[in-house]
Amino acid sequence: MTVPTTSSADDSPHRPWQGFAVRVAIIGIEACIIAGLFGGTLRALRNDLEDATGFNRWRVVGLALAAILLFHARRHLPAYRSSRFSPRLLAANGLAFIALLACLGGVSVGAIEPILGAHGQHLLTMALASAWVASVVALWVPQAADALPLLGALAGITAMLWAMVYIEDFTKLFWDMSGGTTVDLVERLLAPFAGGPVVRPEPFVIGTEDFRVQIKADCGGFQGIGLITMMLAGYLWWFRSIHRFPQSLLLFPVGILLIWMANVLRITALILVGIWIDPAIAVDGFHSQAGWITFLIVGLGTIWVAQQMRFFTILVPADAGLPGGEARSPDHAIASPPAPVAGSPVEPGVLYGPSTVACLLPFLALTAVTILTQAFTSGFNYLYPLRVITVAAVLWSLRRHYAPGREPISIVAVAIGVLTFLVWMALAPGYGLEDPEKVAAMDPAQLGQPSALLWLLFRVAGYTITVPIAEELVFRGFLARRLIDDDVERVPVGTFTWLSFLASSLAFGLMHGADWPRATLAGVAFALALYQRRRL
Repeated sequence: MTVPTTSSADDSPHRPWQGFAVRVAIIGIEACIIAGLFGGTLRALRNDLEDATGFNRWRVVGLALAAILLFHARRHLPAYRSSRFSPRLLAANGLAFIALLACLGGVSVGAIEPILGAHGQHLLTMALASAWVASVVALWVPQAADALPLLGALAGITAMLWAMVYIEDFTKLFWDMSGGTTVDLVERLLAPFAGGPVVRPEPFVIGTEDFRVQIKADCGGFQGIGLITMMLAGYLWWFRSIHRFPQSLLLFPVGILLIWMANVLRITALILVGIWIDPAIAVDGFHSQAGWITFLIVGLGTIWVAQQMRFFTILVPADAGLPGGEARSPDHAIASPPAPVAGSPVEPGVLYGPSTVACLLPFLALTAVTILTQAFTSGFNYLYPLRVITVAAVLWSLRRHYAPGREPISIVAVAIGVLTFLVWMALAPGYGLEDPEKVAAMDPAQLGQPSALLWLLFRVAGYTITVPIAEELVFRGFLARRLIDDDVERVPVGTFTWLSFLASSLAFGLMHGADWPRATLAGVAFALALYQRRRL
């Protein structure tokens, strides 16, 4: 005789994603309540903080946190899928949420500032907001142990936020200590090449009689030091398994010294561009781009040199370089494709897709030549054809990495492209025409004929061929697959997951700056075209 048994709570039927969906719904409801009830209060607090500190990069902080949570979810999809609901974490989240609501309510009626002052009010609000975000992180993850690394990342973001909030104070303090030495070194470097006597009518004004610049605190190199520190910290954390410690920590003072010296060279080069080439190019072009050029050279150069030195790194076996123990050549995805990830929609004749190098190199080349050409132009971008030529040359050199043969034209893909263009234009009537001076500066007629016609042909080719291909390769060819598996070349082009679809579309939109809403919609449309055709 069979004796009936009573199922425990742990044995009860559990639908995949049910626990995670409940947690996401709770977090979404709380966020909507905060925004709906106290949106005006939060905007006022943000404006007060921006006025006091000059910090206005709140979107960057939010995106960084969202990226960390999405990356964690991608790395632990099975755990998220089968996770259950935790009443204890919900209770902690509820307490943090109620405390934040009470604080915002007190701020909105003016009850906190008379007691704590404006600065204390900001500190209290940020502390309780951080506590609520921490409870959201703990509620988000499927297991409590997984929350510790994310909370550590949250603490890092908070520290970075405070550093960015008070960056002006740090910048001024650094300039007070180093400004005199910086200008003295610039004077020594400038003297042999200036073509005339170097003048310093004021302590931080330097140049010649024909062209001189005023060096302010925000050009003193402190922001570059902050960027290089964050870059090296992220690199050492990501590649900590191949680095020797504590000697690898020496990369921080080395990088800081190099970026400071590079800033001295940048200021010197800026003055020489103004003397030798054109003052307008020096001020409007070189000044805004040279900082990024020196940062990338110093940062990437320091990382490359560190990887070549056994003092900093250990030898990694060839079979440890990639997931699965394979050491592959750049064209491995075409020569002998590895086994695809589980569940990938593989069909006969469908390649896994271009290699990582083939996906990234055209976009990197486009970015590099864009920075370089903008550094030596002012107003009209007469060097734009160099972007087209460079990217076209890279694509041609990598042509064997892309799908061979002629592919039939997809009517659906063409229709999606046309519809995307129409929607973009409909959402931005008169785009680019709001500033008459900007329009005049972009007019190719100033080149004269036939140069203007040739420039327009390159512009059309860039907008319709080279730039879209480079962006398609990096966002749909690389990023969408990278969000599915660490080994990009194991993921066939067109493999769908919600995370890769939404995150790659959002990243595509954010790359376009102020146009991100329209660009995100365009990224969604282009991704749908990819899934429909499963070819780039």
